Amino acid sequence: MAEKNKITLTVNGKNYTLVHDETDDYMKRIEHYLNSKIETASKAGVQLGEQTALIMASISVIDDLFKTQKNFNTLKNEIKRIMDEYDKLRADKQVLEESLAEADRKIEELSARLIERGK
Repeated sequence: MAEKNKITLTVNGKNYTLVHDETDDYMKRIEHYLNSKIETASKAGVQLGEQTALIMASISVIDDLFKTQKNFNTLKNEIKRIMDEYDKLRADKQVLEESLAEADRKIEELSARLIERGK
């Protein structure tokens, strides 16, 4: 089991102590990301209270999450389609290699017959 770490993050000017199993650098990136979302919501041109700014930042974070999930699913489906196409191409290649091998055998057989007739 991963070792638990303790870190204090400052979000919107308030300190929060968290126990986590990620790196401190990762947690600091979360802190920075969340604070930037809160700052963006606060600077939207409308005077927002703290709670409203936090809700607006949360909506923005969730929007990012949903868009990322959609992009992930799109990429996952595209990878599956490409892998299916790759598998089909491999099967086609196998059939073509077998056909080529058969054609080579027939050429050798016909060449042998021509040599035999020429004797």
